[in-house]
Amino acid sequence: MNTRLIVAAALMFLPVHASAQILYGSLVGNVKDTSDAAIPGAEVRAVHAETNQTRTTLTNDSGGFTFANLAPGTYEVSVSREGFRPARNTGVAVTINSVSRADVTLEVGAITESINVSAATAALQTDRAEVRAELTSKALTNLPVPPGRNYQGLFVLIPGFTPPENRHSVPGNPSRALVFSVNGTSAQSNNTRIDGASSSNIWRPDAVAYVPALESIETVNVVTNSFDAEQGLAGGAAINVQIKSGTNSLHGSAFEYYNGNRLKARPFFLPASERKPKDVFNQFGGTVGGPIVRDKLFYFLSYEGTYNHRFASAIGSVPTAAMRGGDLSGAPAARPIYDPFTGSVDGSGRTPIPGNQIPVSRMPAAVQKILPLWPNPTLPGTQNNYFAAGRFTLDRNTIDTKVNWNATPKLNMYGRYSYLMFESANRQFFGDQLGGAPIAGGQAGFAQGHSTSFTVAGSYVVRPNFLIDAYFGYTRAEADSRQPRLDENIGKDFLNLPGTNGTRWFEGGWPQFNIANFTLFGAPNGFQPNILNDPQYQYVVNANWTRGGHNVRFGI
Repeated sequence: MNTRLIVAAALMFLPVHASAQILYGSLVGNVKDTSDAAIPGAEVRAVHAETNQTRTTLTNDSGGFTFANLAPGTYEVSVSREGFRPARNTGVAVTINSVSRADVTLEVGAITESINVSAATAALQTDRAEVRAELTSKALTNLPVPPGRNYQGLFVLIPGFTPPENRHSVPGNPSRALVFSVNGTSAQSNNTRIDGASSSNIWRPDAVAYVPALESIETVNVVTNSFDAEQGLAGGAAINVQIKSGTNSLHGSAFEYYNGNRLKARPFFLPASERKPKDVFNQFGGTVGGPIVRDKLFYFLSYEGTYNHRFASAIGSVPTAAMRGGDLSGAPAARPIYDPFTGSVDGSGRTPIPGNQIPVSRMPAAVQKILPLWPNPTLPGTQNNYFAAGRFTLDRNTIDTKVNWNATPKLNMYGRYSYLMFESANRQFFGDQLGGAPIAGGQAGFAQGHSTSFTVAGSYVVRPNFLIDAYFGYTRAEADSRQPRLDENIGKDFLNLPGTNGTRWFEGGWPQFNIANFTLFGAPNGFQPNILNDPQYQYVVNANWTRGGHNVRFGI
């Protein structure tokens, strides 16, 4: 028998006090009278304040009640029982993957009288044993974050997290996801879900494949210890990101953040002859959400544009004019140069070339073709004597959308779609003519790509004590990064060097030349062109059964 089925079957018989779900929250409580005696059979009604979605149940023999699979938001909890004054508890917050508690005390009295209580935020969660933290939309929008406005930057506030840092090239990580470790585990041990859909980067598992716009996030739930099997797939942190939903009220926002070279100091190593380079980081967008059909159908839409245009620069080493003419007497760490056509095979008896000056006639034909392409030094000396500069651009647009449908009092569904499109250009150290490493780091040349993430989810109340929820999640990261002149067989046809180009389209371009003490030229990276197309899927079905004082959750 499959091991996972054995575990799932065993879990069906394990009693637990309360459980929560990745996409939903739970609301529990006890109903008692003023003498602290339980009140069974009381009717408990939970109403979502923003959408008027209503759920009803009865307290059990111990006076307890449980609402599983509740949509996140603020609730009004009302309790009534014959012979007691009705009580109403307002402002009860329910968030994803958490258990909220709303205990109610009923007083003896006429049913026409009522008691109103305003809920207060619990200082300590007592219904689950996990170690967790939450970043709400209020914290995300009000706390300062670095340019890029990535929610992961606030993980530095959570115990156990290393300071999140930027890694990987733009084509490999267009969302500019941050990398971090939790409680000493590997950075690849974290699992991030967006409305249930895993957002792993298949080739770079320490970074996520998609980062939603900060303005589009409702809650980020982070569990770093004792997470249950439903969250799983993590050794460090299980991170659940919830995108905002529309409500009965129309809400919107607009924003723009600008960071430019006029706000920055002059780079310390910039040559005195160079002016402060251009550097513009502009991020803007907006959100809107509201009802399509009041109390039934709601929408939310977010857009964010990120445009980073800058004049990147770097300092490297190139041969002087004398060196290109064959005079290597002034080369760094110069040693005697021997005529390779003299002496024996063991190296003895070789004849030094007088003055370390190689005649042009003795230079290979390929070298003679490369020498005119090498730029002259722009700075003094034989090392770090060339200042290279070129354009770097990243244009990125993201859209996050969500539609919620309260089909019936028992059935609610939603669909979320997120999309990222990017283009990037990164000039090589010696330009297209001679190639070299990308000035701004990462991958050279032009890159473009898309990232897609969506979730379709639903929850159905079979009976007040038995619920079913399911969702399908999909994420795909696409990127195409190619160095310039890939369509030319430069090594084979121009330099006449056999074996430097192949017959397949991605085997064209420059070979790589790496000469000691000088900046490499030719092919920038061994892994380019870099083409990614990585889809991933999740199919999840769960059931939640409440019986007496036990809450059992199982699924596949």
